[in-house]
Amino acid sequence: MVLVVYGFAKLTGAQFTVLSSELDKPLGDVSGFWLTWHYFGFSPIFGTLVALVQITLGVLLCWRKTTLMAACGGLGLLTTITLIDLTYGVDASGTVMAAVTSACLGAVVAQHRADLVRVFWTDQHSTDTRSKRAVIVRVIIQAAVLVAAFAGTHWIANENNRAPTPLDGAWQVRTGTHQPAGTVQPVERLYFEYNRAHLAVFRFGNQWIEHHFEVDPTRRELRIWEQWLRKDTPLLFNGVYELTGDRLVIIGTFDDNASPVRLELTRLRNR
Repeated sequence: MVLVVYGFAKLTGAQFTVLSSELDKPLGDVSGFWLTWHYFGFSPIFGTLVALVQITLGVLLCWRKTTLMAACGGLGLLTTITLIDLTYGVDASGTVMAAVTSACLGAVVAQHRADLVRVFWTDQHSTDTRSKRAVIVRVIIQAAVLVAAFAGTHWIANENNRAPTPLDGAWQVRTGTHQPAGTVQPVERLYFEYNRAHLAVFRFGNQWIEHHFEVDPTRRELRIWEQWLRKDTPLLFNGVYELTGDRLVIIGTFDDNASPVRLELTRLRNR
């Protein structure tokens, strides 16, 4: 019954709908509940497919021949929903409903545990009865694959994607002005991205412009180019910075302007 209700709720618009006021909030201020609903409801096709799967599983549960199949599928689906509810701060009533339904489906599956053990384990014939040397070689290959996967993703995250600098984070402009041609208002925020090496983003109201930046912490120098990862493009900013806790002062010239600009910024937390 719960699976069928969940399915029709998605088709009728009772689930995966988002308030206009929530859509108008900065992403960092959106709660986990509204974030998940917007994410899963973003694609009508995805939402409809999930709904049809839930309705189908609910119907199949009512027939003895398909009960186990539907219970196995529903258990995986409802367990995932329960984990999302618990970790994303979804309303307690919805979390309890998903957890209770998962437990009920688990009870149905448990009644067939002997059959499941036979299908997934007992009746599966191992090919590892060959020589001990062949087994060792297989284990070594598997270990090498695991190490390579870890090393590769670690390198991507910490060497390719990241090049930490003292300026990493989001900064609100408090004093000073910089407004290049084509922007609707002066820069109000600067983002020196930690998870995208050398990416600086300038926010001008509802405009976001990406640039390439590099920092010399020893000399406290800051240089910014027009395009991210393109140092062959014109130099946008050349100057120095002063960093004291959550206060940042940038002094230098924009676009080869002879008049230096001084921007005073404060760090934005949770950004």
